[in-house]
Amino acid sequence: MTVVQVRYFGKLRELVGVKNEEYTVKEGTTVADLLLSRIPEKHSEVSKTWAETLFRTIKSEIIRNKDGTPVLDNYLIMINGKSAKLNGKLRQGDEVAIMPPFGGG
Repeated sequence: MTVVQVRYFGKLRELVGVKNEEYTVKEGTTVADLLLSRIPEKHSEVSKTWAETLFRTIKSEIIRNKDGTPVLDNYLIMINGKSAKLNGKLRQGDEVAIMPPFGGG
């Protein structure tokens, strides 16, 4: 098993009600698995809003790329301070940060 830390920011932090939390996942779990399954399972009361906030959707269905990975709605996923791909595998001790869209001008 692999233990990872997840840090939430902005609207997602408000949605789940915590700044960060720990997840124990099976070896080989991808970032997409964490975002699509594990986090929504733990926060089932807001799972629909979670998906519609984090991912691009049409009629509540998550849009996916040709390779099957979901399409983020302007969110940035960082692992250990570096931009991460959704099909990347999580490793022991990874810190996953889910960053909201940035504004400014």
